[in-house]
Amino acid sequence: MPQRRTHRTPFDRRARKAQKRTHWQAMGKIRRATPVLGGRFYTHNYMHGENGWIDGYFLGKKKPVFYNFSLQTVFYAYKELVESRAWDLSYALAPLELDLSIFERTVKDPVSGLYVTSPREPYRYPELNGMTRYEWTQAQYQRIADSQEIQVFEHWTLHRDYHSGIGLHATIDVPLLTVDAVNAFIDRFLLSETDFMVQTPRSFRFNEISHWGLEANSICDPWDWGKEATSDPGP
Repeated sequence: MPQRRTHRTPFDRRARKAQKRTHWQAMGKIRRATPVLGGRFYTHNYMHGENGWIDGYFLGKKKPVFYNFSLQTVFYAYKELVESRAWDLSYALAPLELDLSIFERTVKDPVSGLYVTSPREPYRYPELNGMTRYEWTQAQYQRIADSQEIQVFEHWTLHRDYHSGIGLHATIDVPLLTVDAVNAFIDRFLLSETDFMVQTPRSFRFNEISHWGLEANSICDPWDWGKEATSDPGP
């Protein structure tokens, strides 16, 4: 899940005028998105009902505080940890990276003067049963997931080094991120506005994760979702 941190002055230490200005900007987008998102939060990630992660912001109980959040489900967090474990294991068995990068295979063509990249079959590692690194890691997902050695916890933490608002990273125990699920999370968080973690871990079997692999979110303001749906009927 993307984490939006900066090295600029943290929100808590910015001038009061600057805090109010960014608060009003956040509130303006939240209000504009009310017909779609209900008036509690804003996100520029298109919410299609099956999101594993989104980011955005919502207002705190006291002005000019607002929270710049990165939100994911426990299922998405588990999948990411399983995939990371598989890649780590691949490098434990085959530590040398023998697949040349696209930059190392790009040379200047003497005739055209253009830079071209020569085609190349991915390297197959003897240590990885003759598979490419990508093939081997994907083949490990089910074994690692079904072993349930990976554990995730519902939790959220505050990050006060954000320049715009207060950072909030949250993993919540829902299958998918819907507008209702995000609003329910905001209600829970605003009860205390502090860090939180449950004591009982969650683990899942391979077949309980609906999608393995990259999960990209489309970028689109909520007030444009209808326009996008109208202009792009899909396959």
